[in-house]
Amino acid sequence: MATTIQVSETTRNMLELAKDRIGARSLDEALQKVLEKQLDMPKSMFGMLKGKMKPFSRTERLDMWKH
Repeated sequence: MATTIQVSETTRNMLELAKDRIGARSLDEALQKVLEKQLDMPKSMFGMLKGKMKPFSRTERLDMWKH
């Protein structure tokens, strides 16, 4: 779902420059790439908890099917 945000003309010009330098297809893509890099966020959160969670027990797995 798209939304509208208000930015200054200076910010918009900076986004256009970033878009060109990054090779993004849109201002949204440029902004996402800049934020991902700045916030050190992976594009996907898949696998982020690997090795940090214990496996589900048999009881936990069976309980999931009850709900």
